[in-house]
Order: sequence, then C-alpha cells, then structure tokens
Amino acid sequence: MNVVFIFAHPDDESFGPSGTIMHHINAGDNVTVVSLCKGNRPGAEEVASSRSETFVKICKVIGANCIIQAQDDTLMTREETQNNVNNIIEQVRPQIVYTHFNGDVHQDHRLVSECVMVACRPKPGSTVQKLLMCEISASTEWAFDQFGKFSPNYFIDITPYAQTKSELLEMYSSEVYPFPDARSVDGTMVLANQRGKQCGVSYAEAFQLVFSLHRTTQ
Repeated sequence: MNVVFIFAHPDDESFGPSGTIMHHINAGDNVTVVSLCKGNRPGAEEVASSRSETFVKICKVIGANCIIQAQDDTLMTREETQNNVNNIIEQVRPQIVYTHFNGDVHQDHRLVSECVMVACRPKPGSTVQKLLMCEISASTEWAFDQFGKFSPNYFIDITPYAQTKSELLEMYSSEVYPFPDARSVDGTMVLANQRGKQCGVSYAEAFQLVFSLHRTTQ
C-alpha cells in the first residue's frame, strides 16, 4: 500500500500525525512524507535550515520516504502548490492520502488541503482510495471553528508510538515551547491522550475522513 502525507511545513508531521505515520510503516506500507515548504518564516529565516534538516532526519529515523520542496512559509501560491501536489500524486500513486484540515488557522494549511482535495478527486484512473484530514497542534484548534469545524470520525491507536512521538517533537528545538503552549511536547501529547480517551485507548490521533472508495474489480 502506498501512503502519502502531504503537509505545508517541516514539523507539521510531528505536531500532527507522526504516530499514524509510524503505524503505517510498521504495517509494511510504503510511506512518503511531504513538506511543500523549506521551513523559513518571514523574520525568522535562520530557522529554515534547522527545520528542513530535522524533517529529513525524522523521516530517516522512522523509515519514511522524504520529499521537501522550496516554497516559502506564508508565501505559498495556489498555482505552484497545485502543480506540486499534482506531481506528487502522479509520482507516488498512493492509495491513502493524509493532509491538513481545510479549516486550520494557518493559511498555508488551508491552501495545501484544498490543492490535495483537487488532486485526489476520485476520477477514473485515480489510485486514491481514501483521503483523510488531520489536526495540527496550535493550528486546528486556534481557528476556533471560524473556517469550519474539525469533526473527527476516524481514529488510529498510536499507543505503541506515543513515546517516540514525543521524542520526535523534541527534535524541533526552534519550534517547541514550554507547556501549556499548544506547541509544546506535553500539549501535543495531552491532545493525543484526549483522542485516545474518545476511542478507548491510551493515545490516538484523530482524522476527518473525506472519502473512502472501494472499487469493484472484474
């Protein structure tokens, strides 16, 4: 099974569904993690190299394929983003695709989500069988439902990967803040614990299922 996670920034995978990435790898799936930006923020360009290097290192540590591209944080354009996403879907030919929730507070997250939805339309010849949107700490909840409500209806037990998830977060030294900041290790793990409580496990990650298609073979 080819599985691709398409994000705007390096660190979205760790503040988001890193446990699910490890779950798919452990299941024997061929997993590709994508960052469409190189990680520089206006006024903080010096962190770009650190974020990019950490993203590549994390993918290597957990055994995922890695794609990182060169758009600038908060300056992503629709045309370039759509072309990049289309090319990734054509290149990887995934059966399962994960991306941002289209109601996040970060404009890049919303743009990437919209472009992924366009690229993954279940047209004849498409390989995509399942599309899911994930939540990202300090982005999904900070929109306060003003761009749409994140309504999780699909959960993955990440209890075996919870400790590793927290360790991966700590690798982003420029992006992690002390608790109770939402961009803290403890804050992110509290969310995973809450999602676990919703579905009867210790730790889980929650998703909004966009569509799941089971084609009839003849």
